[in-house]
Amino acid sequence: MCPVMDAIPRSAQSGGFPLIRYLVANQQYLLTGKVLDLLSEGYFELEDLECSILNGAVEKTECDEFQDSVGNKKYTIIGPDKCGYLFYSVGKIQSFDGSRMYLVITAHHAEVNYD
Repeated sequence: MCPVMDAIPRSAQSGGFPLIRYLVANQQYLLTGKVLDLLSEGYFELEDLECSILNGAVEKTECDEFQDSVGNKKYTIIGPDKCGYLFYSVGKIQSFDGSRMYLVITAHHAEVNYD
């Protein structure tokens, strides 16, 4: 089982990866249709994605080509899934009605690519 963050860390208030971890730990995230399809087809479990973000690291940031994210950034995160295998995801922080959500754009085990 992955550790869950109970209180928002002070550093998460400014955004970035601490905020992403907080949003995921508190299930304040959305999945794109692409991610939902892979999830429903059994390629991974939701807990794999959550664990990888909570215990992973940002491998790179890049500009959001749609320019609809907070800070105009997309985050590539790689971390261990619930069994310890590396898991890859890309997402961005978005604002909806004054609240922040993390949108997961793509996600899969690091050694495979379903694109």
